[in-house]
Amino acid sequence: MEISTAVKKVIHYNVVQNILKHYQCPETCGAHCCSTGQIHFFEDEVKVLTVLNKEKAKNITSEGLYAGLYQMNTPCSFLNTSGRCEVYDSRPTVCGMYPFKVNTSGTSLGLQPCPIGFLIIRDFAEWIVDTFSRSGVTDEEIVRIKEEWQKNVESYEAELTEFHFKPLLKEMQIPFDELEMLSMFLSSKKYAVHNIESKKSA
Repeated sequence: MEISTAVKKVIHYNVVQNILKHYQCPETCGAHCCSTGQIHFFEDEVKVLTVLNKEKAKNITSEGLYAGLYQMNTPCSFLNTSGRCEVYDSRPTVCGMYPFKVNTSGTSLGLQPCPIGFLIIRDFAEWIVDTFSRSGVTDEEIVRIKEEWQKNVESYEAELTEFHFKPLLKEMQIPFDELEMLSMFLSSKKYAVHNIESKKSA
């Protein structure tokens, strides 16, 4: 089994994809993750990119600290003149995860405060409040939870200001099991909106 395939299973890559399909980078996105961020690849991913464009793949170098790990010299050479990925369907694991980021906990993923990251955390807060509202807790507790998550969302939104220039970013940590629940919540939310729109057009 290729290393990238094994890693994807561990980090719940498919769940992340089910979440990210509900979002789209805004036209104003400056592709900061690809032009200024650290982009690491596995050896099998480097081979794929080399087949796609050998010349551009020369910008990939050995990471140095870990065997089998490589790094793209930024900005990514696979960005086109519009700042969009030319190899999107074959993009490496780290690119497919963003704005989610693997950490060392082994139980959660970090969520970076880019524009999409903010939309995700806003929906995550909505899911948390919705879940507690259905769980039979007191009205006072629901109010407290709403206020707590409103502060979390506002704090996260503040990180959006020139986030690509900050040496340290405030990441929201989301446990793997809650990622699964968020994915289901987003799907049910989309289904509900679709039904409402269908009834309006009927």
